[in-house]
Amino acid sequence: DDNLPLAQHQPRRLNRQLPLRFRNQLPEPPLPLPPVESRERDQPSPSSTPTCAPPLIASFQLFTTQRNKFGLYQLYRAESLPTHDPDDPSDVECSSEAPIHSSSEHAQSNADNPFHPYPNANSLRLGDWYWCQGSRKSQKSFKQLLDIIASPDFHPDDVRGTNWKGINRMLGSNSFDGDADATNMDWPTEEGWRHDPIAITVPFHSHCQQVGPKEYTLPDFHHHSLTSVIRETLSDPTQDRIFHYEPYELRWQSPHKERDVHVYRELFTSEAFIGAHQRLQESPPELGCDLPRVVAGMMFWSDTTQLSSFGGAKLWPLYLYFGNHSKYQQCRPSSNLCTHVAYFQTLPDDFKDFAMKFSGKAPSDAFFAHCHRELFQEQWRVLLEDEFIEAYQHGIVITCCDRIKRRFYPRIFTYSADYPEKILIVCIRNLGTCLCPQCLIPKDRVQDLSTDRDHQTHTRTDNAQLHEKILNACRLIYDKNYSVDTTQVEALLKPESFVPTLSAFSDRLHNTGFDLFVMLVVDLLHEFELGVWKAILIHLLRILDCSKKNMVHELDRRFRQVPSFGRNTIRRFSRNTSEMKKMAARDFEDVLQCAIPVFEDLVPDPHNTRILQLLYLLAEWHGFAKLHMHTDDTLKILDSLTIHLGSALRTFKAETCPEFATKELKREMESRKRREARDGALKGCPANSNAGQATAARRPKTLNLKTYKLHALGDYALQIRRFGTTDSFSTQTLARIEHRQAHIRRIMAKQTASNTLRESVASTPEQHHHIGQLQNYPDDLMRLVRRTSDNPAVKDFILKLKAHLLPRIKALHHSLDPTGTPSLPADYPAQMYDVSTLSQVLFKNDRIYHHNLIRINYTTYDVRRAQDVVNPRTDHCDTMLLSNSESHPFCYARVLNIYHANVIYTGPGSLDYRPRCLEFLWVRWFELVTPTGEFALDRLHFVPMKDEDTFGFVDPSDVLRSCHLIPAFAAGKQHCDGVGISRTAQDSGDWKSYYVNRFVDRDMLLRYHWGMGIGHAYSHVPDAPDRPGEQQESRVYSDTSPAPSDTTPAASPGDGDDGSDHDQAELTLADREMVGWDESESNDGSISDESLMDSDRELALYEMYDDLGSDAEWLEYGE
Repeated sequence: DDNLPLAQHQPRRLNRQLPLRFRNQLPEPPLPLPPVESRERDQPSPSSTPTCAPPLIASFQLFTTQRNKFGLYQLYRAESLPTHDPDDPSDVECSSEAPIHSSSEHAQSNADNPFHPYPNANSLRLGDWYWCQGSRKSQKSFKQLLDIIASPDFHPDDVRGTNWKGINRMLGSNSFDGDADATNMDWPTEEGWRHDPIAITVPFHSHCQQVGPKEYTLPDFHHHSLTSVIRETLSDPTQDRIFHYEPYELRWQSPHKERDVHVYRELFTSEAFIGAHQRLQESPPELGCDLPRVVAGMMFWSDTTQLSSFGGAKLWPLYLYFGNHSKYQQCRPSSNLCTHVAYFQTLPDDFKDFAMKFSGKAPSDAFFAHCHRELFQEQWRVLLEDEFIEAYQHGIVITCCDRIKRRFYPRIFTYSADYPEKILIVCIRNLGTCLCPQCLIPKDRVQDLSTDRDHQTHTRTDNAQLHEKILNACRLIYDKNYSVDTTQVEALLKPESFVPTLSAFSDRLHNTGFDLFVMLVVDLLHEFELGVWKAILIHLLRILDCSKKNMVHELDRRFRQVPSFGRNTIRRFSRNTSEMKKMAARDFEDVLQCAIPVFEDLVPDPHNTRILQLLYLLAEWHGFAKLHMHTDDTLKILDSLTIHLGSALRTFKAETCPEFATKELKREMESRKRREARDGALKGCPANSNAGQATAARRPKTLNLKTYKLHALGDYALQIRRFGTTDSFSTQTLARIEHRQAHIRRIMAKQTASNTLRESVASTPEQHHHIGQLQNYPDDLMRLVRRTSDNPAVKDFILKLKAHLLPRIKALHHSLDPTGTPSLPADYPAQMYDVSTLSQVLFKNDRIYHHNLIRINYTTYDVRRAQDVVNPRTDHCDTMLLSNSESHPFCYARVLNIYHANVIYTGPGSLDYRPRCLEFLWVRWFELVTPTGEFALDRLHFVPMKDEDTFGFVDPSDVLRSCHLIPAFAAGKQHCDGVGISRTAQDSGDWKSYYVNRFVDRDMLLRYHWGMGIGHAYSHVPDAPDRPGEQQESRVYSDTSPAPSDTTPAASPGDGDDGSDHDQAELTLADREMVGWDESESNDGSISDESLMDSDRELALYEMYDDLGSDAEWLEYGE
């Protein structure tokens, strides 16, 4: 029932085997549009359109594509279906975020020059010597140069014609990504760049030496013409091919829901884009023009970049993306979809001399702030030139690559910037009475996040009354020579925190209906990760610091023991986290995702419970705000989370913070002292004055919730509905300024890797998993059992292994039988086998073969393909599978080893006695601990060693993905003396319990919100019985009382129950086609060339080198 509160929506799941179509679902775009010639014949019937989404334009029709296997389809409101479909390609690799390892031959064919941007190996060696061997050349460096020149492979002709300046310029630019696909890239040139002077009018008030406005000019404002950028983009075949001419609404009809829902993902599927497109189609066409009219969605980014760790050198670039391109293409550097539009100028140091010349004294801060705003707005007036305004109103006719002429209308949708730039863009004062760039909430009410008073605040509007106020203030300053902060000017503008500068957007685009306040979008990086969360983390450190029980040291010790996860998702906390040295936004994100187990019990209750609840809400809010794909249902959760987070923050501020006498941290005190010393030096105060000594003590410090960054959290759900998900316009998208040395090292690493790897690693997104195929590491079963007979981990090893493999090998033979069907027995794996039955399973040469790595590909919640790597010898050894228990959807296992075996079946139904390869994982099972609180993570502990079900075997195809387990530090270790029971199980370092980190990435988060992830096909099952353990997942998102949590522990697999008989996810055992390796052509069933390197070693090397220059690192989950 859709009218029920969200907390009472009970997820449903089928407690039986699922149909074949839910097995290892690969990503798939919405089904392609029908051919043009068949569209008039195949008009959609009225019943095919959703009743919940009536057309906004009565004259237009609704066209829908067919639903793909995930239930996604496109809804067009147009006179006819589009003629151009960028979503038509269905290659899985286009939807993959996992690294694709192809064969050496294929890679070589696509890499015309592996030394790019150097033309050959000798040029690369000289470049490496010049840039990477130190700035001071020593005798050792000179010898290295002689070694290069004296090498028999060195040929002077290779370096004689090398364009060294061009190479060095490219290595220093952020457009070079070191990818082999970029070898045909043009050298950076000055083509297309304009260099215009910028003149501003500087006001000098009546008390200055020379009264009246004076002109100040800055030379060389470097910029591109916006209209030329549009023309070049649409004339480029590679960009035009993926350019969406017509927007559409993306919808999802899940099998387990009666209604379809809106899906929010890209800008070109957003409400803002569809609305702009419909308004354009409704407007009168240009006189005598019947060309198709297309919206060109413009998305701007700007952010000041520090060019070095020392000094004040900065760069202020302006970037442009087109919202008609998919965000998954935008974030790939090799796609070259980012355009550097301009480099903003700032007031130079000699501007102070200019001001002193006319004023006769040092001007005020308000004067400099006014001139800075004027300079920024004048540069934007140059960008918003007459040609662009003409195109904005009347369009640009461009012949596209399909030879069809279209009229394109540029529309500015988003501008991504941090708070100082936002107030510069909309021309309001910094942290004024009304500090929000988009609404008029008073400063003393910004802590009321998502309350009724917060929602009732009026938004800012760009109207004629505002223009009149600003122009009147400007007349006082420029005509009557008032100062910029005089009382008369303040009376006009201060109540709403405006300033006497008219925004260029308002000045140039107001007549087109453009509202500059709407284009400013939320900024998760600056507002939350480096804003709200950083402030709360600092205050939590203050609380621990004032406890005087070495709790800060304990916090650092715990963080250092948190295991890493993924390729770069959670990195090792090597430094003391409390010191926060050189921490970037992604480091603060990692701290938040792992904070709950670390902060547990560091302060007494009830403050401990309150802090853990706050951390839980912060982590969950952050995960939902950062989702790459939203639906109406997930946005309801985000809305509710925002309300609960605001309430939890106010409760923490009111009830916990006053109980601790918090003071500045040591780093805060030192920073304040440096700032005061600098300010004192400017005022002429001596460095050792008494005032300076009085500041040496640490001052009291409290948590400040009256910040714009906290207030901005209430806009996230609204802007996702309007513009799409936050990753489409996050400032994290900004291109990185990279260094020459880093580029060269990446090229050298690629060469080393390519020379070392002699055999390809066959790992494609279509495969569920990949394990090495060679047999260089055999384990003799008899010797293994004899050697470890007293080891509880190996007890009944062979019998358990045969019990696991018997139904699989029987199903394989059954599937190869022309008269049979490829399915497992109905009783698998519950049936118990006696010894005589298990004797039907034989191992060729009594050997099994172990491997170091397994790569697991899985479909993410946003219908992408991603990859986890499991290595039993590292922290990345824990996995999750679907559970056959109704109390919890998953079961968890630690992989002890990875094997394959050549198995012979001699029982009933055997087709022959040939060995067939079966892969399996030897695991140690966890079991679920009773939940301890409303906002608690799932807690696990190992099944006791004495239990028969402690160890078992798993089919790799049943593994959903890897999981991140963090020790419950507060509970302590299992063996205080560090001596375990089984060396094989490596239990000496076991903790008493572990937390399952559901916040480790966004895909993991939605797996615990059953049925919310579109790509999680296993959770979309109609007519399923209720899962009692799942109701607690949405209990915090409703104002109703929380539902009782289920306390039944998850059943752990036992003998004959290896955890494989689960309700099926992306892959299950039901109806599986058991395809093994046929070893009939080999006498011993192994690879004949024993000299070949085991592909496990190749996998390890790829782990080291694969992300060098790879686009996948830009899409890594948890970034």
